[in-house]
Amino acid sequence: MSEKPYHHGNLKMELLEKGLAFVDEHGVEELSMRKLAEVCGVSSAAPYAHFQNKEDFLLQAQRFITEQFTETLQECMETVKDKKKILLELGKRYVLFFYENPSYYHFLFSHGRIELTEYPPYLLFAGVAEEAFSEMGVKKKARRKKMLALWSMVHGLSGLSAMKGVLEEDDLEKEIEGILNAVEI
Repeated sequence: MSEKPYHHGNLKMELLEKGLAFVDEHGVEELSMRKLAEVCGVSSAAPYAHFQNKEDFLLQAQRFITEQFTETLQECMETVKDKKKILLELGKRYVLFFYENPSYYHFLFSHGRIELTEYPPYLLFAGVAEEAFSEMGVKKKARRKKMLALWSMVHGLSGLSAMKGVLEEDDLEKEIEGILNAVEI
């Protein structure tokens, strides 16, 4: 039996990325630690240096995507100073993140592992929306409904963006902005 070569580089990142691609193509049921090792070209023991088991891999993959998604939204908040544009810009960044990473969208939201009221990107988005709506004079009772409507819209548009032909790709940001502006806050 030939031994797999030692892996140089960031094996954990490669395991996450290739594991997520495998799940996207074959489904979570088909994933095993052995298959994860196989797609990365490492020994069957190598994934265990980073993950206890398949469930641990799935949890860490969810954390990995959530951290990247949260960072994307936080970067938006740091660069957009105009309070009137922040919700639109957050919505665009949300959709673009999942447009560029459609397997992340499918992985996160098709397994029912997320508790929305504890989900960092949602909490960040909700906090910004609450502040913006307050400044706009939206009554407290209406703020939550408006925020959920906005979240639903960008979330749904993100899901649609993974389908071919839904968004015009010539000027994707402009297309997304036009769709988001089509609904009045």
